[in-house]
Amino acid sequence: MLAPQKIHNLLRLSPQARCDYLIRKVTDFQVIWGLFADGWATAGSAQTSAIAIAFWPEAEFAAWCAHGPWHGFEPKPIELGHFLSHWLPGMQRDARLCLVFADADGQGLLLPPESLLQSLTHELDQYQ
Repeated sequence: MLAPQKIHNLLRLSPQARCDYLIRKVTDFQVIWGLFADGWATAGSAQTSAIAIAFWPEAEFAAWCAHGPWHGFEPKPIELGHFLSHWLPGMQRDARLCLVFADADGQGLLLPPESLLQSLTHELDQYQ
């Protein structure tokens, strides 16, 4: 379990720094987290009309954001191999975006699925 101070400190980082943290953590632990209730937690993008699905590096960060429009959602893990082989290609096909490591206000880095896929596979290549 993460200490509240660590959660607070990481959520104060820039969206890009939080994304970099997510890439490292997800590849280390081979799991990425979303929020789930009757479906996955999503947000609209002001820049485009696309829907973004929110992802976090650890369950505690997802739980920290389960309020407001995501009230009642619970952290749910997604195995990294499945995320890379099914989720991201499916999101690309469906014209969805990834909301990477949102903070408590729902602000995070919006990435196309292919960008997140490339970043994760590049990081995984560093381990081999």
